[in-house]
Amino acid sequence: MVSRSWIEEGTMIELYQLRWSHYVEKVRWALDFKGLPWRAIDVVAHRKEEMRRFPCAQTVPLIHDTATGIAISDSSPILRYLDETYPERPLFPDDPAEREGAWQWMLRLDSTLGLFARRLGYTQVIMECPQVLSRLFMPQVCRGLFTRKGWRSLAAPVLGMMLTKRFHFDRNREDRIYEQLEALLLPLADRLSRAAFLVGEQLSAVDVTLASLLRPLRIVPHFSHHPRLQPLFAWQTRLFREHGRDPALLYETLIDERRRQRGVMRGRVSWLDANDTRNGPIATEPLTVAVNDIHPVSSVSLFGAWPGYMKLRRFSGIRKMPYTPAPHLALA
Repeated sequence: MVSRSWIEEGTMIELYQLRWSHYVEKVRWALDFKGLPWRAIDVVAHRKEEMRRFPCAQTVPLIHDTATGIAISDSSPILRYLDETYPERPLFPDDPAEREGAWQWMLRLDSTLGLFARRLGYTQVIMECPQVLSRLFMPQVCRGLFTRKGWRSLAAPVLGMMLTKRFHFDRNREDRIYEQLEALLLPLADRLSRAAFLVGEQLSAVDVTLASLLRPLRIVPHFSHHPRLQPLFAWQTRLFREHGRDPALLYETLIDERRRQRGVMRGRVSWLDANDTRNGPIATEPLTVAVNDIHPVSSVSLFGAWPGYMKLRRFSGIRKMPYTPAPHLALA
């Protein structure tokens, strides 16, 4: 445990981030909630040179605590470290059994909601406005050249192929990502229609995890407009408002602008069957670490990603529907 006198010494926590990452949002929220001084260091996603001096896993988010000298990566271990090292305004329960229960909730959400929301959020961007990708991934490359009009269209297919290969977006249907997410989120929406918090009687690391990891689904119409999921998005919107979180990140704003211009959005999942009951509950076996779904990409394998990328762009099975703002936006 570290005394808060370290604040007076001018030290702070360095957060290595991708600004739009929902896993990074978890950490930003925890730092703000605890009132800890911190500064963001933006990482160039494909190189991560800014982080190479640290011996821990080179995954974003990563924090370097200049008070203790400790560097640690992955969002949930970071939240646990912050709570153990700076216990004021706790995000975990005091009781050991309840702490372990909260920890298991976080690991399960990281390994399911976090991964599935990332896949479908990027899928939505690639289907509707892939030019957004260069503004996320390449703002510092060649002095921002590929973020300029015209150049964005050149960078979009390369970035889209890289991401499709890395996260297998073209397998969303085969992997039943939409179905698995529904099976996970519908019970949570029902639970949060009756309770202010997912566990306990006050904001916890579990709530921060769920609300943060849900963010990419705000641009996925199948979920953001789903009638039975509105209590979940209303709960998220309330927490965002109460805790001063950004109501919309860059990719949310840009995709909404594009939809308003066109009057349509891609949201009708053609293969879903309301009577399909094959999706049982998400597995709840105890976890020790969160699961990840990142697949290696090389310059050679990238060339083979073109069919998957085009499948996603043109033949994803996600059909157009008239544009309407998501119900949760009225609450923001």
